[in-house]
Amino acid sequence: MRGKRITKANPLEHREVQEWLEAVTEKPSTRKNYIRAMGRFMDFTGWTPRQMLEIKQQGLKQGNPKTEVESRIVAFLRQLQRSRKIVGEGEYSAGEVAGAKTALGSFFAFHGFQLPKKLIRLSTAAAMAIRVPEQAEIEAMINYAGGVEAKALLTVAAECPCRPRVFAAMEWSWLEPGWESKDAVHIQIPPSFRPTESGPKKFEPTAFIGRRGVQILKQLKAKQGDAKGRIWPYTPEWFIITPSRIYQRAVAEQAIRPSGPAEQPITLKSFRKYVFNAIDAARDISPEWRAMLKGRELGVEKYYSKENIEKLREVYMSKIYPLIWKAEVRELTRLDRLRQQLEDWGYKPDEILREEGVKKLASARKAIKHGGPRIWQFEYEWTDKEKEEILQEYIQDILESRRRKASTNGGKPFESRIISEDELTGYLDEGWDLVKELSNGKIVIRRPLEV
Repeated sequence: MRGKRITKANPLEHREVQEWLEAVTEKPSTRKNYIRAMGRFMDFTGWTPRQMLEIKQQGLKQGNPKTEVESRIVAFLRQLQRSRKIVGEGEYSAGEVAGAKTALGSFFAFHGFQLPKKLIRLSTAAAMAIRVPEQAEIEAMINYAGGVEAKALLTVAAECPCRPRVFAAMEWSWLEPGWESKDAVHIQIPPSFRPTESGPKKFEPTAFIGRRGVQILKQLKAKQGDAKGRIWPYTPEWFIITPSRIYQRAVAEQAIRPSGPAEQPITLKSFRKYVFNAIDAARDISPEWRAMLKGRELGVEKYYSKENIEKLREVYMSKIYPLIWKAEVRELTRLDRLRQQLEDWGYKPDEILREEGVKKLASARKAIKHGGPRIWQFEYEWTDKEKEEILQEYIQDILESRRRKASTNGGKPFESRIISEDELTGYLDEGWDLVKELSNGKIVIRRPLEV
């Protein structure tokens, strides 16, 4: 049935449709869908676009907010739900039915007639709620993604609330210069994604990705070699099919729960809502910053100056990003604090663990020869507890050495203070020496006075 017309009516013959399309969209795919929906509705009703508007206007004049127009739209959408496609296989999809509703609503709204928001409840996936995943579910889906390309897509989507169409078009050149070494990277979305006077109102002015996104993109770039062109050079279908397959795999492995009867499966739009929720949850952010982070048009170009982009970068990293990956702002463990203390003093914890670990293993092997328990292996994976013990012993040796050094001062007077453990590092860097650890956890420090 190739080449057969889906509708008999030609909406483009009517000035009311031409003006509407010219004003609301420049996107070819959207225009095509709107024209198809209007043609089907014209076939269903036998009305011209002008007659639709006249019937609506006459009903309002008579004091009827719900007119024959609304009744016929409901009947039309119900028929689509029950019908099979004239061309192609299967029933009309949920998206097609919802798209027809959106198209008709847009047509009447353009001509000054707002249709009721609760005109019809579509018992389809389109009427289902977008499922906003939990962080653990996002982590699971990234884990079940088969290749670095898919992992990169999901990771970036979890940090950047761009629409799928933007990811499909995104190029390496959109990432700001030197992005590989930045914690927060500005994605320089081209002006073509901004609205024109007669174009779509969807806006993609600016976006950021954080540390995890940067790291996975570096891996993807290394795989692609001299990366040029699109970051994900695939068809638009890939951006739909890939997240869907990963979702199904994660559900099958019971890594995440299946969507409920009133929920859609997890898609890229779900990731977008996840980032939106993080933006909404952040405190002390101006409405303008929130709007920009969500890709909303502010109507004032100055908001997108270089200076404001830098301010927005700071807002993103300090307030939004920690809410996206909550594990990254977890409370430091004892092992973390020990590592940090040694690094502040100029030591390398990994080297200390390796060198001191070798000593412990050598001592353990010697004990084995004398009948001791075989608790150590030549290749041994240290537990966090064992690492803590090694680093703590090393720190105590450092502190003891400093204490001995500070025990005498040539008979000169000292200045002493009692501080908390958290304050110790800063004082040691300023030349203070540790004297004693008190039973209440406080620490006595001192330094020589100049005389």
